[in-house]
Amino acid sequence: MVEKKSKTAARKTSVAPGKIKEALRSLNGKPAIITFHSLGDLDACAGALALARFLGKEAMVAPPDRTNSESRRLLGAQLLDALSFEQARKRFPSAPVVLLDANDRSILPQFSKEGGGEDGPVFLLIDHHAPGADSVRAQIEWIDPQASSVCEMVGALVGPAGPESARWLIWGILSDSAQLVRADTRTFSMMADLLAKADMSYEEILHALEHPASPQARAAVLEGLRQAVWLHKGGLVVATAVVSSHESHVADALVRAGADAAFVGTQDGKGARISARLRPALSSRLDLPKIMRETGRIVGGDGGGHPCAAGASGPRWDKLESALFLAQRLFLERAPGGSNENGL
Repeated sequence: MVEKKSKTAARKTSVAPGKIKEALRSLNGKPAIITFHSLGDLDACAGALALARFLGKEAMVAPPDRTNSESRRLLGAQLLDALSFEQARKRFPSAPVVLLDANDRSILPQFSKEGGGEDGPVFLLIDHHAPGADSVRAQIEWIDPQASSVCEMVGALVGPAGPESARWLIWGILSDSAQLVRADTRTFSMMADLLAKADMSYEEILHALEHPASPQARAAVLEGLRQAVWLHKGGLVVATAVVSSHESHVADALVRAGADAAFVGTQDGKGARISARLRPALSSRLDLPKIMRETGRIVGGDGGGHPCAAGASGPRWDKLESALFLAQRLFLERAPGGSNENGL
């Protein structure tokens, strides 16, 4: 039983599909394990906490491993006593599993050895990343790549939220949408509803969210800007760079600096990773997650993501340069206006 939404429907409404709401009602007041991807970010952790609060005290948030620094800073107290996914499965082996904010098996270590589908470990999947070749599947799925964040999707499910849950969801939406840069009318409507319940002003919520980047992150961005190579073609600018760390920060910075698209890679002895960013105005006319899926094959892995923010990874660290070249070429071939050369 799979619930899928067309792109047209996804843009018109923020109302969750009926079967998803029915699935949640079946979990209400019962043990349920809510999990997400490795190094859980604020969107994943906030969405999981809000969903657990909605389902009742028997529901538990179970990270597969550590959460990221932003999540620990804002939500650490709520996650302090959380069982790991492995501990939760041992203690409640028959509890249904809800997976949020990811379907790519490469970032889901808790499912690396388990199958998917009707006989797999996941009862319900709620995600805003398009499925790839190596996706964990669920008995019931709501996948909406047009959503700004999984917190936006959870907000559509939980209805009227208490002040604390509303703040969690706002933080998740702001974090994953680059403070509403990657947002649409649904996102703003959801934000208005949540702000009415948050018991804090928007200024106070932003102040709590804002935190200076670490010196290491700022240094990595500056180094990435120095290393960047760009190509101007058909009125478009695409930038690539290889950095030692913080590739997503560098990709964001390159687009903010003027690139229409940025592909930034890093490598070590274990593999290669690429972060991709796209100017929002191009997202409706170019499939960035598809470009990342094709790029991921070059490094022996897979890719995917959001319309404006995607990524790829794989074990072939020695193929990173080739993968970046392919990503650049695919962007220029497929972006509107990119086929007529007018520049370097």
